[in-house]
Amino acid sequence: MRTHQEPGVLGALTDLNFERFATPSVVKFVYVVGIVLTALGYVAGVIGFFVRGFGLGVAALVAGGVVAVFALLLLRVTLEFVAAVVRLSEDVHRRG
Repeated sequence: MRTHQEPGVLGALTDLNFERFATPSVVKFVYVVGIVLTALGYVAGVIGFFVRGFGLGVAALVAGGVVAVFALLLLRVTLEFVAAVVRLSEDVHRRG
């Protein structure tokens, strides 16, 4: 159930006065897409390196996992920062 303060992405996109923020609704979607793309890239990379050689495949399995976790961590921290800035802005806007 949506409240009046949280109109959703389409409501925020059509707000030409920029009084509503689209970010809180979009952040979850962007994170899920990031997880899916990272996982697909990891699997494709591992398969590609296994095709080139067993040793390369094992190295990609380990190193690629570390890189994938780091990429997701970086994405998560970035999205949390953006969400925090938007929440701060919303709070300031309500009090102002």
